[in-house]
Amino acid sequence: MTIHTIPSLSPARHVPIELPIARPKQPDSAPIPKRAAKALLLLSVGLAVWASIGLCPAETPGETKTSAVLEIQKLFESVRIPCITVATDGSILAFANSGRLLRRSEDRGATWGPVQQVGTDAGGSAIVDATTGDVMVVSADKGHLWRSRDHGKTWQREAIVIKPNASGHGTPDGVPTHTACSESGVTLQHGEHKGRLLMPSRIMAPEGTNDQEWWPYHYNTAIYSDDGGKTWQASAPVQSGTGEGTLAELSSGDVYYNSRSHMSVDHRRRIAWSHDGGAMFVDWRVAEHLFEVGEPFYFKYGTKPSYGCNAGLVRLPLDATGGKDVLLFSTPDDPGGSRIRMTVWASFDAGETWPVKRLVYEGLSAYSSLAAGRDGTIYLLFERGEKKLYESIAVARFNLEWLAQGQDLRKLLDN
Repeated sequence: MTIHTIPSLSPARHVPIELPIARPKQPDSAPIPKRAAKALLLLSVGLAVWASIGLCPAETPGETKTSAVLEIQKLFESVRIPCITVATDGSILAFANSGRLLRRSEDRGATWGPVQQVGTDAGGSAIVDATTGDVMVVSADKGHLWRSRDHGKTWQREAIVIKPNASGHGTPDGVPTHTACSESGVTLQHGEHKGRLLMPSRIMAPEGTNDQEWWPYHYNTAIYSDDGGKTWQASAPVQSGTGEGTLAELSSGDVYYNSRSHMSVDHRRRIAWSHDGGAMFVDWRVAEHLFEVGEPFYFKYGTKPSYGCNAGLVRLPLDATGGKDVLLFSTPDDPGGSRIRMTVWASFDAGETWPVKRLVYEGLSAYSSLAAGRDGTIYLLFERGEKKLYESIAVARFNLEWLAQGQDLRKLLDN
């Protein structure tokens, strides 16, 4: 485990407190009077209590501050495709191998249980039903999911129905929609579609394959369910040429969609919005501030690197931000270049600008997924390597104070 703690902020995680104690000048050999020793003991106990609840002596419970912390742990070896989410009981669920493998944490990411298999044919991406507490790994292209009713401890396989979009795409027996390699899904919390399950996915038209001659026909989309995951509807297309999407709901009820673009030599992410609960995505545009890598370059029909990369996206819980919509985005930070420098950005204005940016891992890095607990702890699950790509999958645990260190976070949240 790698731990970086910023001790200049008040203690919330094992930050030592030292206070100078004024004493009358005595000879070096003079013992401390019993009354003074007792006072020092009481002071030490008091400081320990303050530290254990995350307060400094000068603070009151209403003025609690949070330490800025980054911790990195390796969770999986020699597998790819991470996905992370937080169950309704607070358990952290870190998936690998496209949702087939899982490690759970019941102490906010401090320690992790052993690797377990979700199911023999489990695959796709994960979603937590905030209404029922169920966790699902949805294999939309295969027509089934694996469901857990105990926050990821045990799993059961279920058949599901996928309804096609207006183009006839999305069904397992036709041109299927794939959730694998896209970000975790969400339960909509606002507006007339509250309770709807919504997941980013991609459709590889017209043949359902990733053959390069069909890349111009591929598009990101979503699937949504209004019956707890039994039946799913394929949404309308996002921009063509996209793949491996991310989405997040804002407090307005609008859904922000951020896409990888496989053929764009401007190396910019593609953005769209849904104002109807994820059925249609409109207001298409090119991201002004978010870029992606171009390598590896093997698109045989193009002349410049344009491959892009998967990314992570999450909106922080409103309880942790005072009701402010804060979006976090993760991807390697080498525009048009190689898969290195895993970085996280933050937006405080619904994705219009991204004024906060911080490097998490300097070395080789690729796919990533983001999640956040109700207390504001952020979890970044990402592929990394020391000598070559994809050696392992690691989880970085940090908070907004660490991410925005050096900036006026209160001002960003208040604007």
